Amino acid sequence: MKKQDKNSPSPRIIPLGPETLSRQRASKIGLETKRSVTISRTIYIAVPLDQVFSLVEKQLQETPDWDPTILWVEPISIKHVRVGSMSRVTFRLGGVTEEAVTMVRSYTTNKHVYWTSTHSTQLQEEWELKHVNQGTLVTLTVGYNPTGKLLGRLGNVLGMKGKVEKEVSSMVEGLATNAQQVARRDTQSL
Repeated sequence: MKKQDKNSPSPRIIPLGPETLSRQRASKIGLETKRSVTISRTIYIAVPLDQVFSLVEKQLQETPDWDPTILWVEPISIKHVRVGSMSRVTFRLGGVTEEAVTMVRSYTTNKHVYWTSTHSTQLQEEWELKHVNQGTLVTLTVGYNPTGKLLGRLGNVLGMKGKVEKEVSSMVEGLATNAQQVARRDTQSL
């Protein structure tokens, strides 16, 4: 067994099972992490709500070509997507690539998906969708915990936040582009 250096980060084990949610927390799902950095983006997509939501809910079932942060997905749960569904995922967040297990914490068809991960930054995504006019208003909130001790976390926030903001913007823009392409293909095939 290798002796751990004083300055090396200790490994984090993040419980993901449904039993880790208290009744109070389960009733008030939202991005709740200690020292969390949250980034939120909203975009209007001129595509029906159900078509946009089907892309979002498949994000943890198969590798999405519209999401630059998710490089690979392998579902662990057979019946996807529901509260408690889990997947093995390879992420790239702020230029750092890591593998993790994700779990859906909250799910409402055509409205809301919230998932968390065992990623060292405890990556979380919360998707909210609303029908507006002839399309869909999508709000994505990404939360993560900077790693390291106090100065390391500060440096991480300063150095990583700009990169993650660009990735989140690119994620919602990619979702919009993909949803519009799918809608056009569906219209042309009729």
